[in-house]
This record gives sequence, C-alpha cells and structure tokens, in this order.
Amino acid sequence: MDFLKDLNQPKVYELKKAFCLFDLDGDGVISEQDLKNTFLTLGVDKSEYDIDKMFDGVVQPLNLDVFLLLILQRANGLAPQDVMVGAFRMWDKANTGFIDKERFIHDITTYGDRFTPAEAKETLEDAVITRGPQLDGDGQLLEKLDYMDFAENISGFQKTDHK
Repeated sequence: MDFLKDLNQPKVYELKKAFCLFDLDGDGVISEQDLKNTFLTLGVDKSEYDIDKMFDGVVQPLNLDVFLLLILQRANGLAPQDVMVGAFRMWDKANTGFIDKERFIHDITTYGDRFTPAEAKETLEDAVITRGPQLDGDGQLLEKLDYMDFAENISGFQKTDHK
C-alpha cells in the first residue's frame, strides 16, 4: 500500500472504517451480498441488476486496497486542504478562520462557475456555521462559515500542511 504514504492519514482511517461498514461478513472483501445487505440495513431494496451495475468495472476481489484505490480515483479531482483554505482566505481579510456566510453564498451564485441558490444551500448543509460577533444590517448576529473545518471536510485525500 505504498500509495497511502502521500495521503491524508485521518481521511484514510475514515475510509478504512467505511470499508468495514460495507464488509458485513468481515471476510476482508466487499461482495455483492455485502452491498445488498448494506442497502437493506438502510431500508433500501436494490435489485440484483442494480448491485451488479455498481460492481461494473471494479477490480475483484473488492478488498481494502482496491476500495481505497477506487475511492481515491473518484476523488482525484478534489484539491488538498491547504489549497481549499487558500481559496477561502480570499473572503477572510482579517485572517480569522471565518467568512461571512451570506457574502460567500452571494459570490458563488454570482461569479465564475455559478452555483444555483439550491446548490449553494446544499453545499453548506454540513458546514459549521457560527453567529457573531458582528451584526448584520437588521441588527442580527452575522452568520459565519468556519472555512478551516469546511475545507477539511470537502478536500481531497492528499497530505496537507495544516495538520
């Protein structure tokens, strides 16, 4: 597993835990039956055809190494955390680690490859949002996005200088 040496180890650990959640019989391989049972556990009844499609083009057996490579290939286009943090710092002139949520939403729905308002809302669903200490125009505490935490959650699997 030499390919793991240049990766963000906490994220690799999370992927290993995820692998174990799918490998229901604990044999070190995610089989079609493991995947079907995982969906059933979640209350979703997938057909054999759907399960077979999910395994199309996947190297067998789907052990931990193959699983990690598969996930990493899919996430290959994601930037490392330090690149994400650098991008978010554009909004953080005071270098506080927080950015104005409404300004961020305005900018990503207005400039560049624009998000729709629904996409912007969905993007921030799992972000840590705090209030204050500044007030908005209506006297309400301003909502701030913790972009250091957000960048960690949405970044790729490469090592970063921030941890």
